[in-house]
Amino acid sequence: MGRHTVLLLLLAFLTLREVIPVPLALRALSNLHRSASFTSRPAVPTKYTVHYLQQKVDHFGFTTDKTFKQRYLLADEHWKKDDGSILFYTGNEGDIVWFCNNTVVCKYLNNPSLSDAQLLENIFQALNIYYNYSGQARCLNISETTTSNLGTQGWSYQACTEMVMPFCTNGIDDMFEPRSWNFREYSDDCFKQWGVRPRPTWITTVYGGRNISSHSNIVFSNGELDPWSGGGVTKDITDTLVAITIPEGAHHLDLRARNAFDPTTVLLARSLEVRHMKQWIRDFYASQRKKH
Repeated sequence: MGRHTVLLLLLAFLTLREVIPVPLALRALSNLHRSASFTSRPAVPTKYTVHYLQQKVDHFGFTTDKTFKQRYLLADEHWKKDDGSILFYTGNEGDIVWFCNNTVVCKYLNNPSLSDAQLLENIFQALNIYYNYSGQARCLNISETTTSNLGTQGWSYQACTEMVMPFCTNGIDDMFEPRSWNFREYSDDCFKQWGVRPRPTWITTVYGGRNISSHSNIVFSNGELDPWSGGGVTKDITDTLVAITIPEGAHHLDLRARNAFDPTTVLLARSLEVRHMKQWIRDFYASQRKKH
């Protein structure tokens, strides 16, 4: 990291500005066991301070004015105050500490005049931070592109084949540089990277688009702290096409492993999801018995 640089990292921290009233049904789950053994993974020591800002959940629509406490890390040890430049670095769905620790890689690669042997050693040290930040790995798995929980290359391929999502911006109604949607350009980029062409109508053809009433056994979970929930299924369609709204839930939080910081509404959502799935299994075997 450069001498006149301050590092900021952002990650959604799942805490509402105001206390959400908890329905009686949710209070009944307050005695659910919350594991006290949850610990964050060890990381490379890095000098930073932790701060929070009150952030809007949805920057693209006007259907909700909810906010949450967004966590960011500030590292200003080498920042020249008043007129120093600022490196603003945003994380994504990964661990914010993981992102922060990986930025110290640069200190091993800032001297091009080193001997070949020392340069090779420094490359190893840099890779060790990226792939062995816990200090527990015996062998570095350099095939990983990010954390073991999130593969960016896998998503890129899926977006280039099944999940084609047009995006366009005008710089007036949004916070991005103007850019129009060009499917041909997008298709060419996909072909250059993966050797495949997108199928823009595949998902609606196979799954029916908005007309899914003939489907069954699906739970649509919507975290109200997840901006994607604005495009989600938020009402039950049939007895087996069920929508679950999670007031304190962020992006697929209910699908992650349980830990001591889970809000009660997330615990309830997981309980309901399991209940529905068990019922589907019972219904299936009941239908099989009737056939015989």
